[in-house]
Amino acid sequence: MSAGFDPRHAELPATLRIFPLTGVLLLPRGKLPLNIFEPRYLAMVRDALAGDRMIGMVQPREDDPSTLTGGAPSGEMAAAERPNPAVYPTGCAGRISAFSEAEEGRFHITLTGVCRFTIRAEIPTLRGW
Repeated sequence: MSAGFDPRHAELPATLRIFPLTGVLLLPRGKLPLNIFEPRYLAMVRDALAGDRMIGMVQPREDDPSTLTGGAPSGEMAAAERPNPAVYPTGCAGRISAFSEAEEGRFHITLTGVCRFTIRAEIPTLRGW
């Protein structure tokens, strides 16, 4: 999922990849270690590393049934197959400040918070994110 936001922030790109993750908070100047393993977010991290290294952390809305929390009950779609969850309009942009590749194609990354952003519009997904 990507979001358009106010580009007046000199350090931020005009569009930002967003990572909706329940219960995770990134603050400006804070550090957030993440273990990335889901295919669409692996693609998002690869794209970020090949470009501006920016990812926006946002909270999924609790009132959205497609929010990616906990395990899926039997019969539900796997997380990678679910539609993009609705998200709160404010998040924190983070720059990938450290990363390593782990076994089974996973990434261990550290995001360093840059500043808050407000989502103005959602852009259609690319490569699953």
